Amino acid sequence: MMCKVLIFSCISAVMLMTAAYGASLSEEGDRLLKALIEDLKFLEKSKDKIHFDLYTPNEKQECSRTSLQCYLTELGTLENEIEDEDVDNLRNIKKNLQSLMGLIPRGTGCKICEANDKKNFPAFHQELNNLLRSMLK
Repeated sequence: MMCKVLIFSCISAVMLMTAAYGASLSEEGDRLLKALIEDLKFLEKSKDKIHFDLYTPNEKQECSRTSLQCYLTELGTLENEIEDEDVDNLRNIKKNLQSLMGLIPRGTGCKICEANDKKNFPAFHQELNNLLRSMLK
């Protein structure tokens, strides 16, 4: 009986550590990440047209959900700033970010969006792309 409790405790601890420290996402998560990375390529042409700064997280892996929430909020401010042909792309990115966030556990000790540095759109775009690529690995 004691062995069963010990084994169950070890399995539970491993599951919690895996969830907290960036375990690979489900197949659905991988699909969403790949779609987001592809959609971000379409926004790349807008890099020179957007001339304001956005809060840009560069948190550790365990703060992925908080970082994604910040990126999602900041992408909302872009809707009025980008050209009409990119609006559908942006909306698709936002929809996929929201779906992805549902698959990621909340981190602890993560700073709020407004505590991050503001960066220009090309840097914001690159940091978001880097985060998504690191989550895909």
